[in-house]
Amino acid sequence: MTICTVYIGDLEDPKFCWVGGDWNGNIPQPLASDFPTVGGHYNECFHRWVDKSGVECRKTDFGGWVSKVTPRQLAGYIEYCYGGDSKYSDPDKALVWKHLRDRLDDLREFVAGLEEDKEYALVATEF
Repeated sequence: MTICTVYIGDLEDPKFCWVGGDWNGNIPQPLASDFPTVGGHYNECFHRWVDKSGVECRKTDFGGWVSKVTPRQLAGYIEYCYGGDSKYSDPDKALVWKHLRDRLDDLREFVAGLEEDKEYALVATEF
């Protein structure tokens, strides 16, 4: 079974190399919890958003992709992937999906507190 995650990472992580590096674990350390699951195949929403937004993205690990993003772009990613998903917007589904909505709300708050002029990593992994 493949396990997929997307999270906000630290581009300044000393163990991470944007260019080169060992492809066995070459992804930035997370700064926050991972994003809740989004429907689709593996990290489909991440890859569609990267293609659509035009952000710089590289495969830096056997199962890892890293894109350089600003907090504004992270907010755009959240809206793109979760804005139309009723689990996150429909009050009638609030009790069933509350833990996912709470996690996403925590991430929105985390993104709102990031330095606006700094770049961060949006990381997608598949293992």
